Amino acid sequence: MLLETELVPYSLSVPPGERVLVLAPHPDDETLGMGGSVRLLTESGKKVKVVILTTGEKADPNVTEKQEYSSTRKKEALKAFKILGVKDYEFLEFPDRELLVNIDKVQGAVNAVVAAFHPDVIYSPSLIELNPDHRVTARLSMDIAQGNDGMRCIFYEITTPLRPNLLVDITGTFRKKKRAMKCHKSQLYLIDYVCLMKAMNLYRSFTVGGCKRCIEAFWEVGGLASQADVRKWLSYEMPLVVNSTQRM
Repeated sequence: MLLETELVPYSLSVPPGERVLVLAPHPDDETLGMGGSVRLLTESGKKVKVVILTTGEKADPNVTEKQEYSSTRKKEALKAFKILGVKDYEFLEFPDRELLVNIDKVQGAVNAVVAAFHPDVIYSPSLIELNPDHRVTARLSMDIAQGNDGMRCIFYEITTPLRPNLLVDITGTFRKKKRAMKCHKSQLYLIDYVCLMKAMNLYRSFTVGGCKRCIEAFWEVGGLASQADVRKWLSYEMPLVVNSTQRM
């Protein structure tokens, strides 16, 4: 039986990447999932590009003016980017909850971004997220990384806790993350994402000192190409592997 330290990290890492591509299915996913790490990366002078895949127009089923709602979400994202230090971004504007339907076009658009930006790391929501757009983005990210030698695929968590192999201390940037999340007023009207975000980041401090820090958790997929390997990882059958070059 594996020990605790073989299952989840008990140490901290810096957010990996020199040229970082963050894929966000909807405006706010990047802030909610890894806003603190994004700010750490931009503060340290790394090249960070955020790509929003959909317009997010279906977040509120009661909204009838979808185009106006999409425009509002875009403006909110731009305000959040400014706080997080993100200066390079794109809005691909695919329909919300329809990434799978448009997968060929989505793949082509993201591949074009990758070819132009040359990232060494691609971040996305994970395979076990609830939203279908999140899961499609995860699969796409894995496929792109596996097709590009030297590129790393790293998942961040939004609504569903994943099994991490990287923990990043965002205590120093959490206020920025909180301010950025508060820019997404149209979403906070629906759910108090700031509260949920804080709860997740505090929970992730469990193995690195308890609720004295705010932590973002990540799953670097690495060589887990097969569905069997992914299942073993998620069921805690596979021992933890941590990239020692990224340890703090």
